Amino acid sequence: MEIAEYAKTSRLPLKILRWMVREKFIKNPMTQNDLIALSFFEEVCFRNEIIRIQLRRLNIKERIKLIETTDLSTKWERYAYTRLINLPNGEKMPIKRLIDEIELTYGFTLNQYHKNRLYKVRTKVYNQRRKRKNVCK
Repeated sequence: MEIAEYAKTSRLPLKILRWMVREKFIKNPMTQNDLIALSFFEEVCFRNEIIRIQLRRLNIKERIKLIETTDLSTKWERYAYTRLINLPNGEKMPIKRLIDEIELTYGFTLNQYHKNRLYKVRTKVYNQRRKRKNVCK
């Protein structure tokens, strides 16, 4: 069975399955052993007890960072988020400069969809910074 077919019926996203193939945890097309292993993995990994134990290894700062960035699905989005969140208080970065950095770092040209996504990331960061500033008062 191909991983794309399996992803349609699985709780595991195709992106994770592709990562597993790249890391050689499973093969594409999958063998019977791969299917058995993935079935077991799905049963175990989505349990709250397991997730709680995994999160317990992180300190509270790392947990908050993980929660705040869960909706950022690509590396360049996480890069933009980190770049903006780490700016000194009150400082802003021109979006054009950030676009140039991303294009240089990741080697592709951002289309209009990517730029719109970048504006959403920037808004998210500025809202979080404002919220933290108000909490600290």
